[in-house]
Amino acid sequence: MKAVIHIGTPKSGTTTIQSFLSLNRTALQDQGIRYQPFDPRNIAQLELGLAGLVGVGEMAGAANKKHALGAHTRAEQEAYVARFDAMLAEGVNSWPEGVYLGSSEQVHSWLSTRPRVQALHDFLKRHFESVHYIVYYRPQEEFMLSTYSERIKRGEILTFDEHYQQRLEAMDFHRKAKIWTRVAGRENLTVRLLDRTELKNGDLLDDFCAAAGIDRGPLQDPPRMNVSLSAEEIDLYLKLGRRIPARRSNGGPNPVFFGLLKLMKMRLPNPGSRLRLSQAQIAEIRALNAESNERLRADFFPERETLFSQR
Repeated sequence: MKAVIHIGTPKSGTTTIQSFLSLNRTALQDQGIRYQPFDPRNIAQLELGLAGLVGVGEMAGAANKKHALGAHTRAEQEAYVARFDAMLAEGVNSWPEGVYLGSSEQVHSWLSTRPRVQALHDFLKRHFESVHYIVYYRPQEEFMLSTYSERIKRGEILTFDEHYQQRLEAMDFHRKAKIWTRVAGRENLTVRLLDRTELKNGDLLDDFCAAAGIDRGPLQDPPRMNVSLSAEEIDLYLKLGRRIPARRSNGGPNPVFFGLLKLMKMRLPNPGSRLRLSQAQIAEIRALNAESNERLRADFFPERETLFSQR
């Protein structure tokens, strides 16, 4: 049995892909593909990223992730990975499908160093004959905006300028891709661009299915998922969050916060204003990433004049 793992970079259609896989889980089995989240309630498959962390003696530290895992201590997280390990060991001996397919945003977010990537790869190689990885990258200026929206949704209280300064020099996609190729081999990493000029039929799911060896024809489409917040919604999250925490001390969502948020959002304009970068910010982001993007283009997209279409 072989494994195909989608490395879900934040805000690159990961939730859409995971919803698609979950919706079509039974139909995928008919195609010889096993999509089997360890916790059926958690289609984001935190177990994949956690296996890499635990493999180097580390643990997930964010309260909301501990809550999602139901594992708050190092020992609990180690036991969580051990149970996942046992599930895979049993599964490869009983599943009739030839492919195990996984998708997790935490693989990209948590496994930012070569030792962590190596730990996950070694973990998977114990169970599967081969492991292939798929990753999507989007233009850094879009990545900057969408990851801010995601942080606000999680309940973080910070201005966009604070987010911008924190992330400005942390968007080197080539460096991350090289880590994966050094660990798994160039032939085992498929890099795709969240760019309509590159996606098959200009569609993310068509493109992902082609990359993962899925026949999309008989499968259902999920609803649009995880839409970025409008500028007005972000302002509301921040104003409310400064008075009422979005999360409880255990990392779980605060129902008071989200109940009030739902009521207050009814007064906001729909669809609202898009958060935008200034031309100076766009220029700064592109300049900082020009060299690494050119290296990524040369390594994976030599036929393209530029890595991303300039819009």
